[in-house]
Amino acid sequence: MAATPSNSRLKFTPSNSPFLSRPSRSSRSPMRGRSYHDSSKLSLKRVIGTTCSSPTGFDTVNSSFAYIAGAAVVVVDVDGDSHSQRFYRARPTAMPLYSVATFQNAPSTPTTTPKANDSRGRVAPSFRDSPHNATEWGDSSGSRTWTSRERIKAATCVALSRDGKYLAVGETGYAPRVLIFSLHDTSSDTPLVSISEHTFGVNAVAWSSDTRFLASLGAANDGFLYVWKIDSRTGAAKLFQQNRCTSFIKDMVWMGNCLITLGVRHAKMWRVEEGPTISPTKQKFHNDQASTPPSQRALPGRNILLGPLLETTFSCAAVVKDNSLIICSETGDICILDDDDRQMKLLKVLNLNFHITSITVRDNVAYVGGKGGHFATLDVEAVLDCRAACVLDTTESSRGLIALGFLTDKLVTIDSRHSVDIWDSDHVPGKDDHAMSTIPIPGHGDPVTGIQVLQKPNDLDASFLTWTVSGNVKFWSLDGHVKTSIDVPIEMTEPENEMDPINQVTYARTTSNGKLLVAADRLGVLRITDIATKESLLDIKAHSSDCRHVSVYENESKFLMASCGRDRTTQLFHRTAAGFIEHFQTLEFAAKVVQVIIPSEDRVLTCSFDRTLQVHDLITREGEEDAIAAIPSRVISLKASPTSMVIGPDEKTVFVSLLDRSVCQYDLNTGRQISCFKCMDEGGVESAVLDSLTIGQWLPKDQDFLLGMSNTDKSIRLYDAQTGNFLDREWGHTEAINGVCLVDDEDGSRKVVSVGSDGTMMIWTLDLNDPLPGSMSRDPSPVKDGVSSRPPLRRVLSKAELAEFQRPSPASGRRSPPRTLQRRTSRFNLAASVRNPTNTFPLSPSTMNMMGDTPSRRPSGDSRATSPPVSPKARMTRRPSLPALGATARRKTSSSNLRGFGSLNMATEQACRTLRAYRKKLSSAEPISQDVLSELDQELRLTAAALGERAIRGKAMNETVLSGLLDQYSERLVTLLDEKLRLTHPRERDGDSPDEEGQRSADGDSSSLSP
Repeated sequence: MAATPSNSRLKFTPSNSPFLSRPSRSSRSPMRGRSYHDSSKLSLKRVIGTTCSSPTGFDTVNSSFAYIAGAAVVVVDVDGDSHSQRFYRARPTAMPLYSVATFQNAPSTPTTTPKANDSRGRVAPSFRDSPHNATEWGDSSGSRTWTSRERIKAATCVALSRDGKYLAVGETGYAPRVLIFSLHDTSSDTPLVSISEHTFGVNAVAWSSDTRFLASLGAANDGFLYVWKIDSRTGAAKLFQQNRCTSFIKDMVWMGNCLITLGVRHAKMWRVEEGPTISPTKQKFHNDQASTPPSQRALPGRNILLGPLLETTFSCAAVVKDNSLIICSETGDICILDDDDRQMKLLKVLNLNFHITSITVRDNVAYVGGKGGHFATLDVEAVLDCRAACVLDTTESSRGLIALGFLTDKLVTIDSRHSVDIWDSDHVPGKDDHAMSTIPIPGHGDPVTGIQVLQKPNDLDASFLTWTVSGNVKFWSLDGHVKTSIDVPIEMTEPENEMDPINQVTYARTTSNGKLLVAADRLGVLRITDIATKESLLDIKAHSSDCRHVSVYENESKFLMASCGRDRTTQLFHRTAAGFIEHFQTLEFAAKVVQVIIPSEDRVLTCSFDRTLQVHDLITREGEEDAIAAIPSRVISLKASPTSMVIGPDEKTVFVSLLDRSVCQYDLNTGRQISCFKCMDEGGVESAVLDSLTIGQWLPKDQDFLLGMSNTDKSIRLYDAQTGNFLDREWGHTEAINGVCLVDDEDGSRKVVSVGSDGTMMIWTLDLNDPLPGSMSRDPSPVKDGVSSRPPLRRVLSKAELAEFQRPSPASGRRSPPRTLQRRTSRFNLAASVRNPTNTFPLSPSTMNMMGDTPSRRPSGDSRATSPPVSPKARMTRRPSLPALGATARRKTSSSNLRGFGSLNMATEQACRTLRAYRKKLSSAEPISQDVLSELDQELRLTAAALGERAIRGKAMNETVLSGLLDQYSERLVTLLDEKLRLTHPRERDGDSPDEEGQRSADGDSSSLSP
């Protein structure tokens, strides 16, 4: 009995247990989502806006800076007055290029993105004493496919390595990751490394000054600080040290080989030191998994004495020359670190009297930004000398600063409106408010609540427009440039109580020519604004509450507009002959109207929450062009409440998205449902509700597709409009998606633009073409080989083909090859054993009775007195009963049958041998029934026809050989059959009795059917 190892007692491991090897995601679930390279239809091209809210979401190095935007990271390279952007994002199922070793000197194993680390605090006994394997100890709940909570992730922090080679990104959400990308690549969806040791989110990541270490700090609920050792050549990561850190951390910086963490009543220094390398323990046996992993020291840390700053929340810090540190607090304190080798403590230098959010140092000057728009510059030398008179300048602006940093010759700021601005290096924020930033990176700053595609050409040359709740409407190009901006006036009223919502813009759209802007708000007011002059043309109180949707139809002679709201009404407007827009009818419904569409000048469609779709016809009174009325035409009942609808390409059908997570297509003329499909994912497991529908056509494949957004999992989805098949889906927004549209680019490509409540807009490239063969692989095409390296020629003729070349010679007395082949088949009918009188099997009476009762077997020799004499050859070919055969004979017969019909060639050979045996039997004098001959003639004709069709269709046989075979065998069979008939029918006319004739015919049937 093996001795119990010393580490077999139960213990708690703070990180992933090295004893438990995690199975990969692909092995746990065969229905995982497809990889990104498997026919992806959507690819991220551009991100507009940012979600950065703290200094940890922004970083600079050399002439580049990075900031977070939803689930992606934007890296901007600045070159003079121009800049370029790259985007980095990893799907939840992204496969990293390198694996991660979770303990020192551990061998790397290929891993995918694992589940959230749930092994902390778990009892981990040795597998030597456990009856279960490693897979059973894995997370059994992970066998499901990716759920919606696993897909919704947000980038929370970012860090650029000091040498400009790597980008580190921390995530939050379910199963958060630390991703490492290579900055040498362009925009990428494939990380070098994916680390999944944190459970509840990553608060901060930071690179050491020499890029040898990467520190990742989890949220307070996660409670772990990891230091990863990075391979400078490849970027691969290995866990170096770790420790607990359960405070609420605001910032984390490196100072030499020390790591400083700052937060709520917390300041601590962690010292990273490399000890002697310990060789891993060699396993004695191949399956011995209980060997102790190499020892790993915990990350040592010392608390910094706060003194009178015990109740302070520290917000940011800046390192000076890798040996000094300036720490700032939310109350405006400027502190330095005093380390006398015995204890570390903070010394307060001065107080700036404003909430400090960010600090950066350049040329011996510290730039300090505040939340309320305050800004100050400090003399670094004076601050380090603890002199209170260290303030060089103070300013104030209307917008607060969230983060700032210096490039080589530029200053980058992110303000409280989430605007990213690039200034000259000598610019002081707040000092010259009217100065224009040299390179503005536009963005809304507020949650984007909607989007609408613009028809081209238009006066602004814009591709789409977006709007915010505050009434700011921007017109954009696909390059991310703002063409113009309009602020829609909103009437602000005093709410009667705290539950009343604040007024905001709920919908906006333009006319088809792009000259008028129609906007609606929560108070039910419709405003029409001239885009060129930005003057208000019309203000109408259309609804008593929220106006949810507006539809406009315009041609050369007519202008129609419809709006719907929560007040269960739809208002209809038109332009009179005098050029004025007036209201002509109100349509009332039993429930809230979800959407209204005017597809043509004579029809209006509405759908409401009472599960109905209403069709109204627009009728004009004779002689009065301005007298218009909407007459109910048809009511279509829906299976569930609708969320959105869109007219089909032929304008005869309508697609409706329902709350039961399905999309149905209806005929507008008959009201009949044409098709319906569930909005499933690629695995066919989860479904989602589509909150918006857009239909498009992909001309290269003549395919109609549906584009929709789903806030069930915050995804953008594509479906085939005809079949309902799932095409693709993508994620990127961290909050609700408020709109999606399809835009045609000038180069002929199609773009998908989505907007979200997180203030970001994402532009995706759409490509529905099938991927080219070999495009899935990252490997280059193989080089063509020479002739010598090609495989040798092989053409082995089958026995049936060889039989065509081996004709029997008349001068030779030897047997022809067909007879030799027939002798080999004696095992099937046991002819050899029957010919030998000494090998006759004795049959029991019961067996004889069974054989006599079976129609397919003839009686034995004892019953020959009542039967006509049978030919000796027919008796020899009679097959004995299987119970009378030995085990060896039965085994040979079974194996021969299996080998004989294993392929088409073998079956052909078997048919040839059977026909040759049959021709031998025709030489006997046994009678043959006319029905059997007719059936044989029919089968031969069908076989010949089938062979001819196969030769023409597959070109697998030589036409000359085939025709020769058919002619030879048909002539010989016809000759033999005629001879047989000539010999048989005269005997029947000579006076044979009917009984003898029937018995003789039956014997002929039996002999002809013997194999």
